[in-house]
Amino acid sequence: MRKEEYRIHNKNNSRKLNIVFDTSAFLAKYHLQLPRYIVKIYTVPRVVDEVRDQENKEALELGIETKMIEVIEPREDFRRKTIIKARKIGEHVSLSKTDIDVAALSLQLKTIHDKVIVFTDDYSLQNLLYHMGIPFKPLRTKGIRKARKYRVYCPVCGYVPADPSEDTCPICGSKLVKKHMK
Repeated sequence: MRKEEYRIHNKNNSRKLNIVFDTSAFLAKYHLQLPRYIVKIYTVPRVVDEVRDQENKEALELGIETKMIEVIEPREDFRRKTIIKARKIGEHVSLSKTDIDVAALSLQLKTIHDKVIVFTDDYSLQNLLYHMGIPFKPLRTKGIRKARKYRVYCPVCGYVPADPSEDTCPICGSKLVKKHMK
């Protein structure tokens, strides 16, 4: 984004609260309850694809058509940073591609707007956001209270991967799991 584009974009949205919605927020129809003049809602294409039932799909499409909701594909550099952070804390085995995209978009928007909050009930996503310094608001759950780190290992043979991108044990073929590190 060029400097003049940033100034125009930032000036127009400086008073609005920038919110990133995970799928659960749309299923609860939170976008219909928030005042449009003080809120700008963002989401990713994968979230839009996850909203499948007719009633919620129509409500989401209405939000997109009225420009209350902006659907943005996160940039690849922010997606990579997010995946690296998820691997460092051992959450990569619990996060979906949608979760990664939501966190990546939040990180991307934070560089533009400074203040961004994510609406999600997903504990693993909340933990990742906590470690990334991005605030979140749980909707129907209490949410997490403190950050956690996990050790990833094979529950069958005990293999511990040196490469955090592994999700299957190369020795026995079992799916790797995570264990809370105290």
